Amino acid sequence: MCLLPVCCFVVAAFAADAPLDHARYAAALKEFRAQDGRALAALQSAGKSAEERRAAIDDVRERLVDEPAGPLTTEVAALLAKVAPAEARLLLAALAEAKAVGATAQVAALAGQADSPVRIDAALALAEIGGAKAVPVLAALAKDEALAEEVVLVLAKVSGPGVTEAFNAGIRDAKADLPGRYALIKAAVARNNRAVAAALCATLLDEPMRLESQKALLKLASPADLPALRQAEQAVANAATKAALGRLIAKLEKPEGK
Repeated sequence: MCLLPVCCFVVAAFAADAPLDHARYAAALKEFRAQDGRALAALQSAGKSAEERRAAIDDVRERLVDEPAGPLTTEVAALLAKVAPAEARLLLAALAEAKAVGATAQVAALAGQADSPVRIDAALALAEIGGAKAVPVLAALAKDEALAEEVVLVLAKVSGPGVTEAFNAGIRDAKADLPGRYALIKAAVARNNRAVAAALCATLLDEPMRLESQKALLKLASPADLPALRQAEQAVANAATKAALGRLIAKLEKPEGK
């Protein structure tokens, strides 16, 4: 399985469904656009045609883009667990497109459900809207080997307040799965996030984390990290890593341009 970019959700969902009657769809969309609130009511009702439901979702998407911080965001988020998976994917894409931060809690909960058919879609949407809250949820997906590389790519794009702190906490978390911690380290390198260097100096002493931490430090460490690097060099038992740290320290101790 591959993690598709959020912008691909709608295309994939459209392709998977039977063709719609375009005339009926267009007529329904016109009605929904003319009457605020009807689209959401249609999605909450049973017995609506596929064309009406698709038109309702598209009307909701347009309204979310216009007012991502409005009450509609909360109402759409509450629908995610109640509609069919194909419709939930479309609504998740709409929330992600609108950067609807108000849906973070519901999307995070859905992404954290291991048995949810839209777990991956929710995690990707969370990367767009969830900021720091997205980091541990995405990292947890890395234990699926088929998704590990894509998780790194998505983690590298998460932004917002507290993201660096979330990376540091995840990297240091000895109780977390190793694939998730590795994904965070690789994503930190991709982001050129030098603020995780101190955490890497600590995890370097944990044998399962040693090599990934060492490789990342060679790319991310700066002169400001010299005290932590010297401590790690003294404490690490592996001779090859000790030597690599010694060379890195010597390089960082040199004045710029020399």
